[in-house]
Amino acid sequence: MEATKKSEFDKVLSAWDILVIAFGAMIGWGWVVSTGDWIQKGGVAGAMLGFVIGGIMVFFVGLTYAELTSAMPQCGGEHVFSFKAMGPIGSFICTWAIVLGYVSVVCFEACALPTIITYLYPDFLQGYLYSVAGFDIYASWLAVAIIVSVLITYINIIGAKTAAILQTVLTVVIGGVGILLIASAALTGNSANLDNQIFMGASTGDMLKSTLAVAVMTPFYFIGFDVIPQAAEEITVSLKKIGRILILSIVLAVLFYALIIGGVGYVMNNSAIALSMKSAGGLVTADAMAVAFGSSMMAKVLIIGGLCGIITSWNSFLIGGSRAMYSMAESYMIPRIFAKLHEKYKTPINALLLIGLLSVIAPFFGRKMLVWVVDAGNFGCCLAYCLVSVSFIILRTKEPDMARPYKVRHYKIVGICAVIMSGFMVAMYMIPGSGAALVPQEWAMVLGWSILGVMFGGFCKAQYGVNFATHIDVALDSAADEERDFVFGQAMAAALQDVQSDGPVTYAVRPINFSFCMPVNMVFGSGKSRKAGSLLKSCGKKALVVTDTGTRSIGTFLDGITDSFIAVGLSYSVFAHAGGNITNVMTAAGAEKAKQESCDFVVAVGGSEVMACAKSIAYAVSNGTSWPDRSIGRQKEALPLAFIPTSYDIDEGCSMVFAASDSEGNIKEFKSQSLLAGTVIVDPDCMKRMTKKEIATVGFAALCKNMDAFASQPNQPLVGAMALYGMSLLADNLPAVYEGTATRSAWEEVVLGSMIGSMTGYSTGNVLAEGMKRAAAFIHMDYMTVLPAIYPIVLETVYQSDIFTYGRLSRALGGFTAEDCAVRVMIIVKKLHLDMRLADLEIRKEDLTRMIDAYLKYAADHNIAESSDYIQVSQRVLEP
Repeated sequence: MEATKKSEFDKVLSAWDILVIAFGAMIGWGWVVSTGDWIQKGGVAGAMLGFVIGGIMVFFVGLTYAELTSAMPQCGGEHVFSFKAMGPIGSFICTWAIVLGYVSVVCFEACALPTIITYLYPDFLQGYLYSVAGFDIYASWLAVAIIVSVLITYINIIGAKTAAILQTVLTVVIGGVGILLIASAALTGNSANLDNQIFMGASTGDMLKSTLAVAVMTPFYFIGFDVIPQAAEEITVSLKKIGRILILSIVLAVLFYALIIGGVGYVMNNSAIALSMKSAGGLVTADAMAVAFGSSMMAKVLIIGGLCGIITSWNSFLIGGSRAMYSMAESYMIPRIFAKLHEKYKTPINALLLIGLLSVIAPFFGRKMLVWVVDAGNFGCCLAYCLVSVSFIILRTKEPDMARPYKVRHYKIVGICAVIMSGFMVAMYMIPGSGAALVPQEWAMVLGWSILGVMFGGFCKAQYGVNFATHIDVALDSAADEERDFVFGQAMAAALQDVQSDGPVTYAVRPINFSFCMPVNMVFGSGKSRKAGSLLKSCGKKALVVTDTGTRSIGTFLDGITDSFIAVGLSYSVFAHAGGNITNVMTAAGAEKAKQESCDFVVAVGGSEVMACAKSIAYAVSNGTSWPDRSIGRQKEALPLAFIPTSYDIDEGCSMVFAASDSEGNIKEFKSQSLLAGTVIVDPDCMKRMTKKEIATVGFAALCKNMDAFASQPNQPLVGAMALYGMSLLADNLPAVYEGTATRSAWEEVVLGSMIGSMTGYSTGNVLAEGMKRAAAFIHMDYMTVLPAIYPIVLETVYQSDIFTYGRLSRALGGFTAEDCAVRVMIIVKKLHLDMRLADLEIRKEDLTRMIDAYLKYAADHNIAESSDYIQVSQRVLEP
């Protein structure tokens, strides 16, 4: 096992924090100063489309970042990804390049902020000092730049959370100003303003070229989402969510830019934009705001929003740059002094101080020189993007079994597109005449930064010897979460072993001696629901059809069932208020309707909640209450029941139990043979509306039920044979059904396999499913969502109790020995994209303790484990 170390960072950044950090970094100031250029180059629609195309290009790179960040959530992001894939040299080049990008933006924003103030207050410039490359330096300009540089550096030093709060406030201001512009333009603008500027160009070819001209330069405005992996160790949200938030930040940035362009073009015509571009300020977006509101003051409001954008970019890249330097110092690639964290605030103090010092010095060189630095830095960012995209492809090949909570589908297509896109961006900086090619001064800065990197590398290699370019993974909370998952799995396995074995394991041939009962009539087949009338005619004369509003809204589906009733002379009445937790109020309403309509049997059309509701109504009609009370005397039998499931979770159809609750949430279970459905019509056509998530979770739960039933079947050979068949059907067909590539026959076999799981569970008691339901109830989550995180661990623990039984299970799944069983199940879990830990489901340690107790208590209450065993196991699994 590879060595790991404990993270020294504080986990303080929420989902919102990292979203605004990335979004604020990408928005910046460009939307204020460059919108006119974009419209004049590509037209309003052309520029909007160009940003969408550019966003799609960046989206592919973002997908690689999302997967790699969730797989390796360690400070430094690109440094870790490239190190794992390409080794020390590739990692050094990648990280050093992106540090240049981050530092250059920080320095540029230090100059941009006081420059923007001159737009608001022209008399702001006082105390002329000197000029650099034609740019005049004033004392007042320098003073503001230095003061704000010190302030933002200080805010970052005193905590990432403090910096995130600043980012939130400023991003809200930017968003508010942007929404004001978009909304006011929509209300006061005129479609006539779009004339002659929807697209630029006389022909379709020219329009396409002008749109692509905008698209080519847009990726440079989306640099900033990569700050998220830099701060990965400080993020509190689940790893899968980190990947989603990273992608969301790119989508939001694309929408923001596109809508701003649309708003400006809708409120200002081509001539007005050209005139604004020739003015002293040239801030077309600000002028559009003034036109939309009819007030020059609103132009200043928009400029203030842009000023906030400068600070959000500055703040984000200061976070990213300091963490990138920290990660390099941790690997002894640059002096170790930059790996020091503040004792109190846990921020990379020396890295922040260095970048802060550079931002203080930068204004002395003027804005022109800083433009050169930023262009060189953008080249560094694009180079890093390309290397990360290459790392993504390498790691998919090199480490295919790496845990990837956010896993990208069709990785080859995504990876190749990301490499091409990022490589294209790098090429644009290198090819003369591309419109983005670096000028000699900028190439000089790239060369100088490269030489500095070589000097750092040589010094550190001589200084640190064998420690140079070493890397140790951080053991984040996920390791502890995996351990807690394992504890839970062991606890469940302990209860399972109690029911599956009565002592030491022996392999002697047992005498065949069993009883078998399956009192439910299962009618299976596509199209069977349209024959429900003839199948249920013997149940009574009038049916209460219990369903939910979602099923009721699909008129053609329900009409096919009720039409079959009419065809055979059956009457019916529909109660469409089932669903959710079954309350006494809901049950009473259904029972009252059944009585008023003189219904003499109940038909449930829907999922498990609808079927449970139908049971409670059938009981309440006969007994006058939905609350089972043994004190009222002999309980009457419920009305006859029939079910037509719309999901292949058919457990309710094989259960004689229903749970009733009052308005205070008190729950009682009641068990009666009369609550078994007389007929369950299992029609695969009724289940085609299941979501992909339902297909995966319900199907995997059915697989587990069959495996659990087979492992418990020595005294039930018929159940064992059914379970093995059902398991094979699911293992062979479920992944293809989930992916949407399966045939109709495969879909029917998955439904059949799931039905068999419910039937075998009825015969064996289904310890796993029922116990998990009790455990998951404490976290208000469906047990099927939790099961994929637990069941492979159960198999790893219990397979040694009967290597022959688990060997047969393994071979049915494509394995060979009992040891392969858990691995084969995990492969299916990954194909269904259910490979998450309990931590990814945001289950806390205290929740886990209650879940273990609930699971084991179920085992004890149902004579599965003795009380002493329960106490002993509980104490063992809860020990530190």
